[in-house]
Amino acid sequence: MGKIKQVLLVDDSRATNFFNKTIIKKTDCVQEVLVAENGEEAIQFIKSGNVPEVIFLDINMPIMNGWEFLSEVQKFDKELTKTVVVLMIGAALNPEEEKLAYSFPYVKEFKEKMLTTKTVKEIVEKYFHKECKLIEQA
Repeated sequence: MGKIKQVLLVDDSRATNFFNKTIIKKTDCVQEVLVAENGEEAIQFIKSGNVPEVIFLDINMPIMNGWEFLSEVQKFDKELTKTVVVLMIGAALNPEEEKLAYSFPYVKEFKEKMLTTKTVKEIVEKYFHKECKLIEQA
């Protein structure tokens, strides 16, 4: 069983990031979980060489929101965006926003803001063909 190298959580809510990081770690599917509190921090992670396989992206954030982040990522090398799976998280999108989201080729899905172990396992298995297991709690 292999693990994916990195997941990046991009959300301005520290509580949401803490919760989602805990859920991801319970799946034993990911080596490292990084956190950025806005799109600008996430862009800096990527520019510094941290290219996560999965990005869970919130839409409404200060400094640089999710839409602005997606526009910036589009300027990166096309090879980079082929390796990244972006999953938008948050409340349901309206049809216009959903159409806009899927106009970015690296946006694969939309998920509820609070992740579940089942959701994380499904994503890793679907996009990376790696089997995940849950870590048993003591």
